[in-house]
Amino acid sequence: MAGVPVFIKFTAATPLTIGFFRLSVATLLFVVIVRPYRSTQTFTKKWIFPMVLLGVMFSIHWITYFLSIKLSTASIGFLGVSTYGVHLIFLGRVIKKTKPMYIDYLALLCTLLGTYIIIPELSFSSNYTIGIFLAVISGLCFASLPIIHQHYQFIPDKIRTFGQFFFAWLVFLFLFPWTSWELEIRDYWALLYLAIPGAFVTHTLWVRVTTRLSTTVTSLIFYLIIPLTMLISHFWLGEPMPFYKIAGAFFIVFGNVISMIGNIKRKNKSNLSTIKNSTEK
Repeated sequence: MAGVPVFIKFTAATPLTIGFFRLSVATLLFVVIVRPYRSTQTFTKKWIFPMVLLGVMFSIHWITYFLSIKLSTASIGFLGVSTYGVHLIFLGRVIKKTKPMYIDYLALLCTLLGTYIIIPELSFSSNYTIGIFLAVISGLCFASLPIIHQHYQFIPDKIRTFGQFFFAWLVFLFLFPWTSWELEIRDYWALLYLAIPGAFVTHTLWVRVTTRLSTTVTSLIFYLIIPLTMLISHFWLGEPMPFYKIAGAFFIVFGNVISMIGNIKRKNKSNLSTIKNSTEK
């Protein structure tokens, strides 16, 4: 996963070209290898809406993410998406009706500060500003995916993952007239990396992980990738790493760590309440 934003920046392929190629290959591999049509459960119409919703959110996440990286840098795009942990808290308030604590607002403040710091010039005439703005939107869409997967976990993993791939592919198919295929051989090698390990393998596993594990654990996995992505981008693409960018990355990660602590406290409080209620009964 750490190499994905670097390869997106490296290839000359456009965001829509990258998305269409990745999803075409990933969806085909998923059908051939995983074989979702062999699910032991019978397909029902009530599964269609969640699958479409997953596909649409996934496609918006990818489009905004790819545009962000192309306009700014690999690390800035990834750092913007890394606001995902804080988005999870406030999406939880809307969808799961959970109430944010003071520590959640502190996490939001740290993340906003980090996002502000990594922008060299706060102006919408600057590609960096537009890039980080798109990356934050991408992070919001990315944060919605585990919540949707957990809410609809009665649908088999294979079916949900296929729906996410297939309906996102339909969105990119609609946008196919705006793709461009005049690429060099190295660009196609980059696209293959992005499609097979970067999409088919990574997202197939990620769906299973985010469905089964808590958002605290999945957030921790995601944040561990940030320094690796920044190192690869610096040494391979020659992306500058001035102090302000490292400081901004620190505040974004720190804000998300605070949000993880908030999640742990919330769950402990809920568990204590459950134990107390059962004892009283």
